[in-house]
Amino acid sequence: MSRDLASQHPPRVRPVLTVGVTGHRRLTAESLEPLKRSIEIILRELAHDARSVAADHLDVFETADPQLTLLSGLAMGADQIGAAVALEQGWSLDAVLPFTVEEYARDFAGEAADNFGRLLAQTRHSWSVPSTREQGDQAYALSGQVTAAQSDLIIAVWDGDEARGPGGTAEVVDYAIRRGVPVIWLPADGVSAASILWAGFDHLSPCLLDRHGAPRRPCDGPQLRELVTRLLAPPPAPEQKASLATYLAERQHLWRVRPEYPFLLILTGTRAVTRYQPRVRPYAEAAEADWRAFRASEAASAPEAQAGLDQLQDAFGWSDALANHYSQTYRGGLVFNYSAAALSVLLALTGLLAPSAKVWLLLSELAVLAALIGNTAQGTRANWHRRWLDYRYLAERLRPLRSLRLLGAATPGFNLNPTGAAKWSDWYAQALWRQLGPPAALASTAQVADLAEQVALHELDSQIAYNRANAERMHHLDHSLHRVGTALFYGAVLVGIVSLIGYTLHIEIISSWSKMLTVLSAGLPTIGAALFGIRGQGDFAAAAGRSEATAERLEALAHRLRSRPIDLPMAARAAEDFAATMLDDLDEWHVSYRHRKLAIPA
Repeated sequence: MSRDLASQHPPRVRPVLTVGVTGHRRLTAESLEPLKRSIEIILRELAHDARSVAADHLDVFETADPQLTLLSGLAMGADQIGAAVALEQGWSLDAVLPFTVEEYARDFAGEAADNFGRLLAQTRHSWSVPSTREQGDQAYALSGQVTAAQSDLIIAVWDGDEARGPGGTAEVVDYAIRRGVPVIWLPADGVSAASILWAGFDHLSPCLLDRHGAPRRPCDGPQLRELVTRLLAPPPAPEQKASLATYLAERQHLWRVRPEYPFLLILTGTRAVTRYQPRVRPYAEAAEADWRAFRASEAASAPEAQAGLDQLQDAFGWSDALANHYSQTYRGGLVFNYSAAALSVLLALTGLLAPSAKVWLLLSELAVLAALIGNTAQGTRANWHRRWLDYRYLAERLRPLRSLRLLGAATPGFNLNPTGAAKWSDWYAQALWRQLGPPAALASTAQVADLAEQVALHELDSQIAYNRANAERMHHLDHSLHRVGTALFYGAVLVGIVSLIGYTLHIEIISSWSKMLTVLSAGLPTIGAALFGIRGQGDFAAAAGRSEATAERLEALAHRLRSRPIDLPMAARAAEDFAATMLDDLDEWHVSYRHRKLAIPA
């Protein structure tokens, strides 16, 4: 069991900042020293700002010492200058190479070759793009995309001209901007003023922007501080800070103390009685079982992938189990409220049949109403509804990160939101994404194909099966409640007809049963209304429709991942579309349920 899950609360995150560097290989002799000084100043300022953010938010970070990493292709020129400066300042160095080390080394000669070997020996990790020399400039373009995908921001040493071919600096800059990654532009002459290009400055969607249209700010101390703060700090809104603090203070809930919703599933035949378990497994154990098959795959079992996946598994285990707990708590409270409201009416009506017990029935009715009010007050005070929505959103945000990271060139789309991480759950997921670390290398297109199959198998197939089963389960529950509720209303109509006939024809037996008929004529619609209330508040029909539509979209994506031949960009885009599809489903679900708070039926 990991340290975090063995502890009493969900894991805090470590502050991490990864800076990519890209730029021209051939720089003038006069520009080398000014560019080096500029990179020194920028990295020093970024490190200081990252430490300040971490120190200011020790309530959510596990340490005030951020992990600072520079990501470089180690090419001559800008890449090697940035790598050398980063090492001098104590940053970790990771490398993204367009070919294998042996093949890429052929790009260098003389001093550049010596620098390449020396810097490569000091890297924490190197990742080679699964490309061959025959692919030419496309390999360099792909390595630039990987650099942007794995970086929080990019330092680009660029002359401002158009790219001289695929993989050129201008192309990498445009790609990063479209991905929502901030770009610090250092003019290649070493003299002109640096600037920052980032859609986030004006809260714009980055997808259609390029280097010409992206918002631009001067690269100075205040702007860098704002940039690092917005990248690393949790959302400042008071309600978001409070929700994050609540989550980090959560404890394990191993007993299911609200059986109302599971019993409703059992009574409607939606779930077998043997499937109900009053105690859940410890969160670490449940997460380990859920992830065991995925962790056994070749890419996920690589040594360099283990530490990051351990952290992600810990966090997912907590968020998923807590979401399940609050889902059952909220839904149990919902079923209780409607059932209690119906029961209070039935108790009042029963007084017609047992006048001598009227005092006790009245006391019972008041007790039921008090329990209903108390249940609603407790649910409101404890935020069962919000915690369920937040924790389920977080769990499903975290789930695809494991596969996206292993692909290397894929991103979860955090930076595509024009308003940034406005929700604490997005911020927490993005912080975990940062601390996953670099992926295991993919040596060939065959390994890419194998990984694509693993993603389809462990991510999409399981989600397709879940959504199909959930669609069937929600449809069955909705249909059962509708059928029983309708039958109760028809029963009330039948009682009314029988009573009318009996009173009209003066049938004695009907008159003698008048009180019972009155109770039935009022009680049956009351129970039916409670069932329709549960059905409407639970929104089971819409949930079934959403699950069915999501399953259909995921099946198309699984087909894309299993198509052959497949290269890294194709696999990465399909995995990103999977994450986006899940996010769309989450957003629709959140919109549907966010106003369905626990309330007194009235």
